[in-house]
Amino acid sequence: MYRLYLLFAIIYLVEGVTEVPFILNVYLRNVLHLEPSQIGQILFLGGLWFIILKPLIGLAANFWRGFNRRAVFIFGLLASAGGWAVIAGAQSQMLLTLGVSLKVVAIACLDVLIDGMIVEVSTKRNRSFIQSLVYGCRFGGGMLCSILAGARIDLGAAAFVQIYYIFSVLSLAALVPVLIYRNVEPAGNAGGELATGPAERVSFDEKFSQLVNPAFGWLLVLMFLFAVGVDTSTYYEPILQQRFSGEFLGRITAVYYLGIMAGILTFPLLRLKMGIKIMFILSLVGWSLAEISCLAIAEWNGALIYFCAGFFNAYTSIVLLTVAAAMCKIRGIETFAFAVAVTVKNLMDNSKILTGGYVMEWAGLTWLFVISSLCGFLPFLILHKIDFSDV
Repeated sequence: MYRLYLLFAIIYLVEGVTEVPFILNVYLRNVLHLEPSQIGQILFLGGLWFIILKPLIGLAANFWRGFNRRAVFIFGLLASAGGWAVIAGAQSQMLLTLGVSLKVVAIACLDVLIDGMIVEVSTKRNRSFIQSLVYGCRFGGGMLCSILAGARIDLGAAAFVQIYYIFSVLSLAALVPVLIYRNVEPAGNAGGELATGPAERVSFDEKFSQLVNPAFGWLLVLMFLFAVGVDTSTYYEPILQQRFSGEFLGRITAVYYLGIMAGILTFPLLRLKMGIKIMFILSLVGWSLAEISCLAIAEWNGALIYFCAGFFNAYTSIVLLTVAAAMCKIRGIETFAFAVAVTVKNLMDNSKILTGGYVMEWAGLTWLFVISSLCGFLPFLILHKIDFSDV
């Protein structure tokens, strides 16, 4: 089990380092001088691969006996390396879309396998620990990258290109633990599969019929309402870099990740005292207030606002994924069920980027944040339909 935890941690650490949003957002807006709608189109079209591939990979993992998890891990890391290399040399919208698509394909491959394995091995006792582990590694890596890369982005286009090539090399370096892991697996684990415990044989029809139940349906609605809205960071981060500096943006982003890590560390303790549902309610309110407060960011309060945003974002995300992991413990179809649930959220997250670009151009920054903040209250519409007792 501990070797699985190590694999989870390494993959999410690399993702955290390579997926700091402002490094790409600032490059597209302030270096390549693309319009918000163009940025939205690039990120939306590239992000569609995540939405398409994640449930398909989950389906293959559960139903195709010849599915090789290790091969998909390797393909994903190679796609990540290739994607960042393409972005580093891209000057056209088409090549940028290709590069973003490759790195998104990589995330889809890596996330669906790790998420499925987490669902398979998680229990009520270790579920929160596993989610905290992967979040800690992802956002710890993001915090480190923000600190190191924030000051460099003020140096111009060449600095961005160097950062992207470093990301490419890191993706290749992550192949080492994936390949080494195979050598420590117990004998009899054929096909390069990572052992996560014996799977109970269930017929194809029985597996799918388990998804047709009200609880899973309300989970999908919750995922939809949680993610619907407009994206703000994609279009606000380049403004912050111009208004203050790349170093300031990197610093408050690192503090944002610090807030996330603080939320991760305190979550297990407060969960025992307050319960999952109360924590979810308070974190939704807190996140919406932090979001609208971003309009008043200044040198003296930027770190505090970003810390609060990260803290409440950690709570909402951990609660949401913990609920999903509990409700997707469906016999023989865990990976696919979890992939479907998360894909609903990812579809709306991806749509927010496109919608946010047009809102930014048509209505301006203030309305962008007002709409985003109000959408944070939408999950309250169906919270009474979610059973938190077994989470």
